[in-house]
Amino acid sequence: MSEKGRERVIARIETLDQAVKAEKDVEVGYHSAIDENITYWLASEEDIIESYSTLVKNAKDPKVQQTLTEIIHDSQNHIRMLNSIKEAFNKILSDERRHAKLLEALRDKSDQ
Repeated sequence: MSEKGRERVIARIETLDQAVKAEKDVEVGYHSAIDENITYWLASEEDIIESYSTLVKNAKDPKVQQTLTEIIHDSQNHIRMLNSIKEAFNKILSDERRHAKLLEALRDKSDQ
């Protein structure tokens, strides 16, 4: 446990090589944990919209149509929010890539 009361995710970074690796590991984690799941969630919301739109067209009961239409609107909002979240994560990822390059340059300079 660290002094802050949580277990460390990254062991103490004591060299520039370790720092570069830590920055690059963020990208691997992003793709395997975040991007993949957001992409899946977006596809699910798109499928819901497509399927429920067909159900609305075929429904005779106004209550069913109204309820499905509300869900479609919610799913459309979810897509907008998920895309916004994805953009924010992409900005973080871009920063991490830049950090890795900066650290690599420092490492390479100190190796000379």
